[in-house]
Amino acid sequence: MRFALTAALVLLSAATVHADTLHLDVGRAVELALANNRAVQLAREKVIEARASRDVAFGSFLPQVSATGTYTRLARSNELTMYSAHDTIMTVPVLDPMGNYLGQTGVPVRVPVGVDSFRMQLSGPNNYALTGTVQQTLFTWGKLVNAYRIAGLNLDLQQAAAVQARAQVRVDALEAFYRALLARKTAGVMADAYEQLERHVAQVQALYDNGLAAKLDVMKATLGLQQMAAQLSQAENGAELALAALLNVLALPAGTPVVFDEDLPRETASVELAPAIDSALARRPELVQLRDAVRMADLAERVARTANLPSVFAQANGSYRNPVGLKDEWGTDWNATIGFSLPLFTGGSNLAKLKQAQSRKRQAQIGLVMAEEGIRLEVQAQVAALNQEAKNIAYQARNVEVASEALKLAETRYQNGLLTNLEYMDTQLALTQSRVSYLNALANYQVARARLRRATGED
Repeated sequence: MRFALTAALVLLSAATVHADTLHLDVGRAVELALANNRAVQLAREKVIEARASRDVAFGSFLPQVSATGTYTRLARSNELTMYSAHDTIMTVPVLDPMGNYLGQTGVPVRVPVGVDSFRMQLSGPNNYALTGTVQQTLFTWGKLVNAYRIAGLNLDLQQAAAVQARAQVRVDALEAFYRALLARKTAGVMADAYEQLERHVAQVQALYDNGLAAKLDVMKATLGLQQMAAQLSQAENGAELALAALLNVLALPAGTPVVFDEDLPRETASVELAPAIDSALARRPELVQLRDAVRMADLAERVARTANLPSVFAQANGSYRNPVGLKDEWGTDWNATIGFSLPLFTGGSNLAKLKQAQSRKRQAQIGLVMAEEGIRLEVQAQVAALNQEAKNIAYQARNVEVASEALKLAETRYQNGLLTNLEYMDTQLALTQSRVSYLNALANYQVARARLRRATGED
């Protein structure tokens, strides 16, 4: 077994030469997780999208300006045929009442003698037009204002969701870090126990060789050493798996060598329940999102109430075109319009949309109440877990002290023949279990502390 451990250390050292070793403490672990985690990146992009949506809603308050340009080539120009009388100027004879010729008129008279026709072009073959349009919504019964408020609340909601994602990643990184550190520390305790038991086996063998111990004692000690070797191998495998899980949470390549620059903290503190609940109700990102959802549902209901009311708008158009009128030249033209839009009949859909909005508002309110109740229970459970782990640390620390003293006494008594081999091995096993339990309590306290911080909405 010692040869296997030595070989593993040599291989680890060789791998370290060819790879960059990551020196890691809990702060660095959280930093890497927040930088690399996909959920955090997705939440950040949703915030950017929500901010852009709010800007889109704000744009509805501003005039909408557009411009168009066209060129039209006509295969046949539009024409209008015009007709006019064809006349001549002539003198007219003058007769008396009896029909006798008296002479000619002294003034010429215009007399129609036929009809002339001609064509007038109404447009040329080439037609150009540049048109600009400005439209401004004047009054919508608060629809635009409420839409902008909804977009702002959606931005707040997505920002709270991003905070929630970061908080969850922070807890995952803390838990993975302390679990990996615990597994490595546990493997170290098991290795120490194995070496201690290995020395004891050598001592029993020496006593047996001198006729001071029974063969059964040697066999039991050897059997205990083999069992300890199996437990040590299991602990080392657990340490490798925990490290792999940590690297996965940090989004780092598998097999990256890691050196822990931090030990399991020893300090503990109890937490009061009432302040923790107050903090959670005020700061939890989930509640911030649900409260924003309630406000959004309320605004959506207001928008639905105004669906059947008229909207007033103003519009102006200006153009620069060729031809203008009936002249083949560039000229300007403009017009202005004020109007309103009023839905007269929608088949009852607007009323149904109002009922939908009212139901969504009630659902959001119910969801908020349910979330508050669930968070109260969650905080209560996390406070109890943290305080219990703080007590466990004190209990297990005392157990380690007692077990260490017991092992020292057992070694002396066994050497003096006042203690059996089985009693010594039981004492040594009790120390190992106490040390492992103490390490578990330390790690569990840090995990419970991180979960409580998340439960109360702390950063």
